[in-house]
Amino acid sequence: MDFKPTDVQMEEWFKPAFDDIDTILDELNRETKCGNEYLIKMLKSITDTYEGVQKVLDAEGIEN
Repeated sequence: MDFKPTDVQMEEWFKPAFDDIDTILDELNRETKCGNEYLIKMLKSITDTYEGVQKVLDAEGIEN
């Protein structure tokens, strides 16, 4: 992974995105009582999906 976000990108994009995701997961947990273990499983599933897409892009020589 070559991308390194700048301080400005971190402040303007990545930190707010993380905060939004964290808020959504907190609300999901409060509403469903699913627990952190399930949320971790869900996040791993999302990560696996992105890794699968990246493998396809790499195999097809598509830069992402």
